[in-house]
Amino acid sequence: MTVSFDPVWGWSWTILAALVSLAVVLATYRRRLESLSRPTRMLLMGLRLATWSLVVFALLRPELLVTQTDPGSARILVLTDKSRSMTVRDGPGGSSRRDWLLQTVTAVAPQLKRAGREAEVQYFEFGEDLAAVESPTGEADAPQSALGHALDELSRDAAAHRLLRVFLMSDGAQRALAPLEIDPRGVALRLAEQNVRIDTVCFGSTGVTENSLDVIVEDLQVNPTVFVKNTVVVAAKVRVLGGAGREVLVRLKLENPQAAVPGGEPMLPVGVPVRLTPSRNDEVFPVELTFVADSPGEFRLTLEAPPLEDEALQSNNSVSTYVTVLKGGLSVAYFDVERGEQRLLRRIDESPHIRLDFKPIRLLPGLQSAPIEATWFEPGKYDVYIIGGVPARAFDAAGLKRLSQSIQQGAGLLMTGGTYSFGPGGYAASPLADVLPVEMLATETQFAETIDVGLYHAQTLAMRPTDRGLMHYVMRLDEPSRNLERWQSLPALNGGNRFAALKPGAVVLAQSEDQVPLLVAQDIGNGRTMAFAGFTTFYWYQAGFPEAHQRFWEQVILWLAHKENQSDQAVWLNLEGRRFRRGQQVNMTMGARDPVTGPLPDVEFTVEVSGPGGKRFPLAPRRGPAETLARFTETAEPGEYRVAVDARRDGAILGLGASSRFLVEDQDLELHNPAADPGLLAELSRTTAGAAMTPEEFPGYLDRLLTESLNIDVTRERRTPLWDNGWVLAFFTGLLSLEWWLRKKRGLV
Repeated sequence: MTVSFDPVWGWSWTILAALVSLAVVLATYRRRLESLSRPTRMLLMGLRLATWSLVVFALLRPELLVTQTDPGSARILVLTDKSRSMTVRDGPGGSSRRDWLLQTVTAVAPQLKRAGREAEVQYFEFGEDLAAVESPTGEADAPQSALGHALDELSRDAAAHRLLRVFLMSDGAQRALAPLEIDPRGVALRLAEQNVRIDTVCFGSTGVTENSLDVIVEDLQVNPTVFVKNTVVVAAKVRVLGGAGREVLVRLKLENPQAAVPGGEPMLPVGVPVRLTPSRNDEVFPVELTFVADSPGEFRLTLEAPPLEDEALQSNNSVSTYVTVLKGGLSVAYFDVERGEQRLLRRIDESPHIRLDFKPIRLLPGLQSAPIEATWFEPGKYDVYIIGGVPARAFDAAGLKRLSQSIQQGAGLLMTGGTYSFGPGGYAASPLADVLPVEMLATETQFAETIDVGLYHAQTLAMRPTDRGLMHYVMRLDEPSRNLERWQSLPALNGGNRFAALKPGAVVLAQSEDQVPLLVAQDIGNGRTMAFAGFTTFYWYQAGFPEAHQRFWEQVILWLAHKENQSDQAVWLNLEGRRFRRGQQVNMTMGARDPVTGPLPDVEFTVEVSGPGGKRFPLAPRRGPAETLARFTETAEPGEYRVAVDARRDGAILGLGASSRFLVEDQDLELHNPAADPGLLAELSRTTAGAAMTPEEFPGYLDRLLTESLNIDVTRERRTPLWDNGWVLAFFTGLLSLEWWLRKKRGLV
């Protein structure tokens, strides 16, 4: 048992501060006590010095360090892989990786038995789950290899159960789905901190041999909803194994709308194909292909690499999904001055279903600018208008009046914060005063020479959804259970405009933590308007949240244009995804809306899923606060599934219903790309100061290890702070109170 110190400013500065404060006490306090008797002076000075001592005691931050040594034998774990990738026959004599592993375990069994005299040896197997076994036996049949999850389970009680070493025997490739998809590298760091070593033994090859040839298409990415005549970008990765010097063709195929016509092809080539020529036997190519969506509807899209001659495994040469092509995209007009917000807000033009035309405004002396052409406000030209830090004087009255009329007829309007937005921009006297959801005062109008800082919030404003906003389409950055947490992770806004008041019927979707309204929305006639007090959402992008920034602004535009459901149909249906693995749950949402009044409440939905074999699965939808939810779990059979939704309200059928399709891939997670990953195993060993080896090297390594003693003493340290507790505070308070009482009694207070 020892006492250690951790001075708050380091030893030198802490001691200097203590001596200086002691000198001040002795020099000043003694003179104030000269009129008192000697016993009283000594008592008060003693109390003051005792108080000073407690302060110095806290500054030194002493801790009681208790060290305990726990002698005894340690544990050694043998962790073996039983996932389906271990069935690949690339072992000696054409044996499977699993058979190779079992033969290796049998060969080193005598050595492990010898190790058991000094350390407790235990066997575990992992696939989807971690399980203790007497010894590894049986087939490799696990559909996932959750290596990180297995190590994470072992790390939870590593210190308590004196874990010394893990012999990890695997092909090294982690293939797991959430929530089992845990990065093993992070777990290895935790084990290294607990002085646990991971020795790895790799079974299998990387898949690159003179006799192997495989083209693998994976990681398909495409926007599931696009608009007619828009260019659709399709991205993917193509991995070529054993094909150095061979040309690989990559192309797109789209479902033929006329496939039902006799002799019609079900899939037709679209876009321009790409040709790849790998220079190595293991090369990954990022590819990007495009095509133009010519007609509306839902279409199956396939990206494929036609099989090469002598390519044995061909099931992984293509990936399919679905895209929904809508009748028309959205046009947005954006007026703003040159500033950080507009440079990143304009990125919504990258969305495949939004076209943004930006009009830069250069303010001249007197807040004048070049006149804005009347063509910007032609009826029906734009679906949504955005006005940034631009004063009303930048527009002529006729243009703003035409804009106000367009909003009443169905267009959307967003005004963002800025020095010359809202009241400070002079909009209280403009036609937009009648359509914006916030009240504005003519007395707020600002001029270049005089800026009233009281009209703006100078402090940082952390943007948070209100209770109403959490359920609103615009504020949905993540799943409902994680949406608020997602907003809390974003940087705060740097100030914003003050709203004089909100109009009746306006809805606050977001506010600051001290309830300053930031985002206000309202329906006006057939249109929608929003007032956003902020003008620094570009901080989100710069802080590493580009997806949240893009999604928020896209959803603002879509909501303003009445396109939040991406459909003009009375009944809408959204699937969580369009491609799923066997056994994966499919989540879907649905709703109904009136083109004039908006979302319809009290709607009863009938949902049915048709499987690839013609089997039908009725679902029981669950009504939520803003939409209706349904889940489908019968995805064991690969193929195409169709979801059909009908809606009734007050017994009457609404519209034509809605339907959509999704694919359950005939793809084995373990065997789609069964190459071993010795690099990952070597990284885990390096992180924990262990050794990475081949099966042939394992017996010799154990021999060398057994020449050392496996018996270790586990040393545990328990630190108890002596300064950070209630007793020190109580003594400090008591000494000060007693001294004050004595001084008051002697007439010194």
